[in-house]
Amino acid sequence: MSLFDLTGKVAIVTGGTKGIGLGVAQQMAAQGAKVIVSSREQALCDQVAADLNAAYGAGQAIAKGIAADLNKIEELENLAKAGAEAFGGLDILVCNAAILPYIGESANTPPALFDRILTSNTHHNFRLCQAARPFMKARGGGAIVLIGSIAGHTASPSTMAYSIAKAGVAHMARCLADEFAADRIRVNCVAPGFIRSFSSQAVIDAGAADAIAAGTPLGRIGEPEDIAGAAIFLASDAGSFVTGQSILVDGGRGVLSPVTAPKGVPGLDAGTTYN
Repeated sequence: MSLFDLTGKVAIVTGGTKGIGLGVAQQMAAQGAKVIVSSREQALCDQVAADLNAAYGAGQAIAKGIAADLNKIEELENLAKAGAEAFGGLDILVCNAAILPYIGESANTPPALFDRILTSNTHHNFRLCQAARPFMKARGGGAIVLIGSIAGHTASPSTMAYSIAKAGVAHMARCLADEFAADRIRVNCVAPGFIRSFSSQAVIDAGAADAIAAGTPLGRIGEPEDIAGAAIFLASDAGSFVTGQSILVDGGRGVLSPVTAPKGVPGLDAGTTYN
């Protein structure tokens, strides 16, 4: 068996119908996991689950869609319970769902929107992790992967609230790792740079992709599979001695060279994750 094999594991992936979340769900299914696909729309969850079953199920149901809104704690708590019941347990949680409803001058961020960005991206993901904990403990342990952002590690004024929230996600990984260690639950954070996805397509269509790639040491923008690879490492036996860490998956953009924003492209002053 490969160290990256997830056979017999049950994973919940939030924001799992598009972009990074879809890439993670697909690759975890390819590694043998049973996958709960979650997003706000049940129809989209069902469609992605059907696609995963057709591609990886070999005639068996290995995926199920369960809708949940990141803005609603009660739906997230139900997701943990329903996800565990779907396939008889829970081993992996990937908190990928995020909101980024404002890009612009930080002083102009509407107060209610600032609060919602922090609440949904940090507090509500915290509640989901807590809701998943007893189900993982019952299995003898598990792995939680929080999807942060390079914006949480570098200055990002035009996405100030989001940047602060994602910095909180990285520190939450450390705090939860310490709290959950007694239950053999590992908690880590993956911080993507600019990733090609449904949400980033408008920026790419604006002609910024080449400029972003030029400002990245590895010379390209990221793909959902790049984040999926890091998530699988952290969720599998390959990462069994890793907890409380944040891994930047950004082509070196955050630490190896200065981040230069392509002119006229909002939200890219330090790189923005588009889940």
